[in-house]
Amino acid sequence: MQKVILFKKEVTYGTDSVPTPAANAVLTRNFQAPKPVEVDQLDRKLDLPAKGRRKSAPTNRRSPYAFEVELAGSGAAGTAAAWMELLECCGMAAPTITAATKAEQKFAAEGVALSSGSCYHWMSEQRVRPLGSRGTWGCDFTANQYPFLKLNMIGLLSAGVGVDATVPGGAPDFTRWKDPLEVNTANTDFLLDGHALILQSLTIDANKDVKPRNLVGANYVNLGDHALTGRIRGEAPSIAAKNHFTLLDSGAEMVMQLIHGTVAGNIVQLDAAHVQVLDIDRSEEDDKLMLDISIGLNIVAGQDDLLFTAK
Repeated sequence: MQKVILFKKEVTYGTDSVPTPAANAVLTRNFQAPKPVEVDQLDRKLDLPAKGRRKSAPTNRRSPYAFEVELAGSGAAGTAAAWMELLECCGMAAPTITAATKAEQKFAAEGVALSSGSCYHWMSEQRVRPLGSRGTWGCDFTANQYPFLKLNMIGLLSAGVGVDATVPGGAPDFTRWKDPLEVNTANTDFLLDGHALILQSLTIDANKDVKPRNLVGANYVNLGDHALTGRIRGEAPSIAAKNHFTLLDSGAEMVMQLIHGTVAGNIVQLDAAHVQVLDIDRSEEDDKLMLDISIGLNIVAGQDDLLFTAK
C-alpha cells in the first residue's frame, strides 16, 4: 500500500504551511492512522416519552496518527537533522546551531510558544490534512537494530476538510533523511554514572500530555507537562565493577550519555545530567544475568533533563 507523509512546521498555529513532496517528505516506517477523522458525540440527553437512542452531533474533529523515523545525523555537522523539526512539534525548542560543529535540542522552557505542524498524509489514494499537529515521542536504541524515534501526533481538521483522493503532486524527496547506523560496539558508546554497561537496549519516553482543547475563541492541541522515563537493559556487571543497587537505594542522580556514530555529520548523542534509578529487575538470557533498570530523567535548573545533539 502506498504511504506518503509530508510534514512542515507552521508559522501560525493551525494555519496550513502547505508541505510539498519536494521539500517536506518524511521517511517514515510503521505509519498508522486508523481513525483519520475522530470526533466526540454531543448528546442532548433529553427526557422523552419513548425509549431508544436519539441523534447526536459530532464535535471536536481531529486526526490522530503515529509513525517512526530513523535516528541519523543530517549529513553535515552544524546542520539540524530532519527529525529535529518533528521534535519541535512535541514540545522541544528549535535546535541551537554551532556552525560546522553541531545542532543541539532540548525541551522548550516554560512560557515559550510551542511549535506545531501541518501534515498531509496518504494511505493508498486517501489523503488527510491535519493542521496544528502536536504530539509526544519516544526513542529506542537496541543492539543489532537501527535507532528510531516513535511519534504519536494529533492534528485538527478544518471545517469541511476530511478524507479526499487528491494526489500528492510529485515524488517525495527523501534526501534530507540520511541512512542510520546499526546500534553495536563499533558505532555506539554508553555510560551510566561513568560505567560502560554492556548495553542491550535503551528506551526513553517523553510522556508528554497531549490533548485537544475546544473552547470559545480557541481550538488547539495542547501540550502539557512531560516526565521523561526510560529503561536500560544490559548485562549485569560484577558488584565490584558497579553496584547499581546502591544507586537505587540512595536515590542519587547521575549522568547518562549515549553517543551513536563515529563520523562527523552522522553522530547522534544523548546527554542526561540528572538520571535517577527507579527500579531494577533481574532476568536471565543466554546464561547471562541481565539487569532491567527503570530510570527517570529529572530537571534541576531549566530544561536540563535531556539534550539531543546531532554533530
